[in-house]
Amino acid sequence: MKNLLILLALLTLAACGSDDAPQKKETAKQSATKEHMLSDQEKMIQKAKEAEDRIKEADEKRRKALKEQGG
Repeated sequence: MKNLLILLALLTLAACGSDDAPQKKETAKQSATKEHMLSDQEKMIQKAKEAEDRIKEADEKRRKALKEQGG
């Protein structure tokens, strides 16, 4: 009788255990999505920096032209 109770308790605990494999697959998918989103954000930041550089260059040219005109 004791052996039967122990066996049932072990089976119950084994049945209630979680399987980590599906969670790891979803985590890998989520990390891939996050990396993709981050790379998109990095591209946008790079484009913004390039635009800022072009604006600064144009401003410097404008200021130089005004200075040469005596303004």
